[in-house]
Amino acid sequence: MSEKERRISPRKECAVPLRFRVVTNGHGEQAEDIAAAYRLRRSKDPAHVAALEGEALNVSEHGVYFTSRENLHVGEALEMRFTLPWELTGRSPELVRCRARVVHVDENADPQGARGFGATVERFEPLVVARNWAN
Repeated sequence: MSEKERRISPRKECAVPLRFRVVTNGHGEQAEDIAAAYRLRRSKDPAHVAALEGEALNVSEHGVYFTSRENLHVGEALEMRFTLPWELTGRSPELVRCRARVVHVDENADPQGARGFGATVERFEPLVVARNWAN
């Protein structure tokens, strides 16, 4: 393993839309500061934290590299939700949630204003979606 390479699990390339929010404590509540204010811009109700959007470009057991137009910083805790495609699960697509922490920020944005972010993942957990058995 090279000096720069610290990953302990292989990455799988993907292009998966994701939704996330920044959290500051174990309850998923957001900080009440100026930096948090821009994240609430999509919501009139300050108690409601709007979901932010991005795209996962690669995923491993312990990390996610994703792009977003949001202004994230190293150290910020995230809750992320996205669907792992069958190419990554080896079975049917699976909706997952994970807690992660931003560990890397690409400073240069692409032409659409998105930057890349690396995040370490504490753990993935499947989200069970209620089925409508009436159909």
